[in-house]
Amino acid sequence: MTAGWIVSMVIVIVAVALAVIMIITRYTLRAIRRTAETAIAENFAPGEAVRSDPVANYFGRGSKGGRQVRGNGALVLTETRLWFRRAGADDALEIPLASITSVDLVRSHAGKSIGRPLVSVSFDDDSAAWYVRDSAQWRDDIARRCPSGL
Repeated sequence: MTAGWIVSMVIVIVAVALAVIMIITRYTLRAIRRTAETAIAENFAPGEAVRSDPVANYFGRGSKGGRQVRGNGALVLTETRLWFRRAGADDALEIPLASITSVDLVRSHAGKSIGRPLVSVSFDDDSAAWYVRDSAQWRDDIARRCPSGL
């Protein structure tokens, strides 16, 4: 065996491993999306959701610190509340917009970061954060609907 052959085999093995990881990730996100879309349809009337993201990445509650389960799930904004149910969880986090004291874009939450802006919502002496596409628009839409006029 030559060094070139060994290098080629390592490259092939790494490429196959990465392809398998990408396929599994894509399949998992599709399953999460379907489950989340079902949860949204079961919990909200048509047109009730102002914004929704079935694969929002939840960074947890500030009061629970960094040792909590983080994951994807359904995030929904209505005219009166922000609602989130993590995939695989039975209970939902419901935040009345009237209880929100601030909404910001942050780089980390509860000791976790992905190097992208997170939508962070402070409420009732606690906070929660999500990574969503178009985080600035989510922040603006939440703030616009808060009765406190953030």
